[in-house]
Amino acid sequence: MFRLSLKMTLARKGRLFLTSLAIILGTGFLAGTYIFSDTLNSTFDRLFSDVFKDVDAYVRSSSFVEAEFGGEQRGSAPISALETVLSVPGVKDAAPDVQGYARIIGKDGKPIGADNGPPTFGGIASASVAGLWNIEDGRLPVGPTEMVMDKATAKASKFVLGDTVRINAQSGSREFAMVGIVNYGDVSSPGGATFALFDQPTASEFLLKPGFVDAFLVQGDGTVSDEQLTSAINAALSPADKLETITGAQITQETQDQIGAVLSFLTLFLTAFSFIALGIGCFVIYNVFSITTAQRLKENALMRAIGANKRQVVVAMMVEALIIGLLGSALGFLSGIGLSRGLSAMLNAFGIELPTTGLTIQTNRIVLTMIVGTVITILSAILPALRAGRVPPLAALRDTALENVGSVKRRVTIGVVAMLLGAGAITATAAGATNVLLGIGVLLVFAGVLIIGPGIAKPVALSLGRPIEKLRGVTGAMARQNAARNPKRTARTAAPVLIGVALVTAMTVFAASVRSEVRTTIGDQFQGDYIVSSANRQFGGLAPSLALELAAIPGVAQATGLGFTSVNLDGSGKFVIIIDPATASGLITFNMVQGDQSKLSANGILVSDTRALAKGWTIGSTIDVAMVDGTQKTVTVEGTFASSGFGGSYVVSRALFEGTLNNLFDTNIYIRLTSGANNDQVYDALAAASTDKGLGTLQSRDEFIDAESGQINQILGLIYGLLGLSIIIAIVGIVITLLLSVFERKREIGLLRAIGMTRSQVRTTVRWESVITSMFGAIVGVVLGVVMGFVLILILADSGASAFSLPIAATIWILVLSFIVGVLAAVYPARRATKVDIMQSIATT
Repeated sequence: MFRLSLKMTLARKGRLFLTSLAIILGTGFLAGTYIFSDTLNSTFDRLFSDVFKDVDAYVRSSSFVEAEFGGEQRGSAPISALETVLSVPGVKDAAPDVQGYARIIGKDGKPIGADNGPPTFGGIASASVAGLWNIEDGRLPVGPTEMVMDKATAKASKFVLGDTVRINAQSGSREFAMVGIVNYGDVSSPGGATFALFDQPTASEFLLKPGFVDAFLVQGDGTVSDEQLTSAINAALSPADKLETITGAQITQETQDQIGAVLSFLTLFLTAFSFIALGIGCFVIYNVFSITTAQRLKENALMRAIGANKRQVVVAMMVEALIIGLLGSALGFLSGIGLSRGLSAMLNAFGIELPTTGLTIQTNRIVLTMIVGTVITILSAILPALRAGRVPPLAALRDTALENVGSVKRRVTIGVVAMLLGAGAITATAAGATNVLLGIGVLLVFAGVLIIGPGIAKPVALSLGRPIEKLRGVTGAMARQNAARNPKRTARTAAPVLIGVALVTAMTVFAASVRSEVRTTIGDQFQGDYIVSSANRQFGGLAPSLALELAAIPGVAQATGLGFTSVNLDGSGKFVIIIDPATASGLITFNMVQGDQSKLSANGILVSDTRALAKGWTIGSTIDVAMVDGTQKTVTVEGTFASSGFGGSYVVSRALFEGTLNNLFDTNIYIRLTSGANNDQVYDALAAASTDKGLGTLQSRDEFIDAESGQINQILGLIYGLLGLSIIIAIVGIVITLLLSVFERKREIGLLRAIGMTRSQVRTTVRWESVITSMFGAIVGVVLGVVMGFVLILILADSGASAFSLPIAATIWILVLSFIVGVLAAVYPARRATKVDIMQSIATT
């Protein structure tokens, strides 16, 4: 029986390929995600292994703050501790290290490096053998006016020895003479980052704080183990310096783990979309097997008539599913190699630049892809196979391929119950229950809609086909009836389109609502004339001194900066917004519920009303705060505010950080002009002090609001791109279904051609049938997507996303594109239908 099944499967190579195509695309996306993430991880693992390969011990601050969304920020080490480290027996040499923000400005006046790409570092170049850099050309920098640059950046930006280079950092924007070009061992630029390097005093003052560095890199003399060396250094360090020492292997592993944690979110994000594609592929595979089961009714009945039992018929179908699963998964993994490059290119196109070198293909990923693809294919084929096994031998006398829709009332009842249970779970989540219920609720709603689908497919198809019948006459009427006569097939074929359109619509509605909220909120809270904004919101930004420089420009009435940093607040790491209350009034306006923003003191804090309610804080409550250098402070709640367009739940004064080692940058600087100021002259002066030096982007208030709301479009574009493969699988599903439908109706088409139907009319009939099926899925998907978008806004109301907005134009475009999908999906099946041999079709029995 197995050999027979194998021969029957391989005999239908066309159907084998078409059925495999859905699983190829789904597993290809999954494999591409795995290869892409593994390549990224291995790239960074190699990078940091190289960075610390000659480091035997690593001395750093023991004080740190855990960032709210992963990672940590550490305090600084006093340079005076270097002598102590060098005096420890077993230490051959030690070098101070700084990894601060330093943006090199190119010869064209534009910052070098992508805003969301590899970091732009500033550091120390020294003659110590424990240092990280080697001079390839020129010499080491000496004094506050000299720097050296990594070889890759110098080559790409066409800098040569003797050039004057502008660099922006925490202490402002300065020009330096380039006196050397350096390599990192054998690497010209680790990870694609840019490096501007100085001597230690300049690096400390320009990038950090005078007299402080980030760490000390220690190289042993080989007389003791790394662990013994680490213990000896720890014993020698002064407790007052708050320092700790770990081995080179430990700092390597720790850094790799931190990068891995950040990359895991990206991997999870991409994996979610790959499983969406696989889920849609399941519908296609299930649909194809269901159709072929109906079409092979006579074949299966003949097998039963000559002695095959139910189990053998089922096994034959499952063998076919196994072959398709294995073949599709294998080809899918191969296609995933190319898709991994496509994912990298797509992320780069949307401003997320990640360094990758070569490809990392792990054996376990091949096995996992094969297992996932094969299991999904087999699961999708189980129900059709069981139905095939129930075919009675007398069915061999039939010459039709019909599927029983079953009880419409029962189907609708089950679907409605599932939708109501899903709505209940979603409502519970909105009321504060766990987000797990939200996922369950969404799945139940989708399941309910899909269960109801065959019950409503016939009336919906007849309704959608009515204008087509009036427009196209006989061919339109035939297309309408073809779509309605097998509602189960129509619903299953439309299901992938439904899911894809529902997800796209939900994201479109959500994005439109957030855009509207952003425009309204920022418009209400920022009342100035201009803004200088930085795209570097995770690493670096604008020097706090820039706001003072801009405020001193004639014609500027007021300029104030807004920044972010992390502190340990109430026992855990939290992002806080930093403002200067003396200059922020009237430019940065929080919607205060209690208290006065302008009266925020150096030891005060403003808290969002929802966070204050959750924590039980009121005006006068005190909260313990720890800075990155370990400084402990107690702040008093001096006000509460409603959700803010600036982001964050906590606002503090810049004065809170005086005397601490927190590295502070401004993200935005808000500017108001004096009454009657010459707008053009002031704009030119502002640009000369900021944008012309590579310091942020100068925009008017309206331009800034447009840019901020436009960032949602960038995220939406990325999501559209990731959902694109799911839509392609849906199109493939329609194509396969139509091809099988054409094969099933070969005799019918032959008879129609014999009595005078033209090839053009055949093409038109198949095309409009495809359009009706696609539009059925699109209309139901749009309705479901709008509802899901509203639910997302409802769930996130506490986070400030409370304005529901229905994008009419975008929704119409989704329907138009669905119409186009229906037309395109019918091109090949319609062409095949016109090539049906009339005499052979009529002779078919």
